[in-house]
Amino acid sequence: MKDGRISADPTVYINIGSKYEAGDAPAGCENWFTMVNVPYDSGQDWDQLIPIVRKNVLEKLSRMLQTDVESLIENESILDPRTIQSKTSSHLGALYGTASNDQKAAFLRHPNFSKRIKGLYFCGGSVHPGGGIPLCLLSAKIVDQEIAATYGA
Repeated sequence: MKDGRISADPTVYINIGSKYEAGDAPAGCENWFTMVNVPYDSGQDWDQLIPIVRKNVLEKLSRMLQTDVESLIENESILDPRTIQSKTSSHLGALYGTASNDQKAAFLRHPNFSKRIKGLYFCGGSVHPGGGIPLCLLSAKIVDQEIAATYGA
């Protein structure tokens, strides 16, 4: 992804929330959250890339699960870096920050607090300690501890 391209054989993360909370999907159905790592928006033609990535992911899942996954999809929504940026204000639509693959990325992450605005805190994949669900949760824990230490909560 260093050159802004997406792998033809991407790593695919899947979470099926209805396996744990049945009410998260209609009876007899599942809700799949499927994520593929893509680079931040640096001018790629997302309207051209999305169908290609979608096809590659569905082919991979169908092959691995030995099931035609696409035929089971009843409802679908896609978030690409453009929509991620518009919905979350994440810079260039980057979930993990724009330099997440760099060797120095851990040292370049934004701190969990603003140095200019007292009481403004940050958590998530693009700030310390980094991306991925465990690290995002740790980021939230750090912010919680900072607030408790500052405000005695």
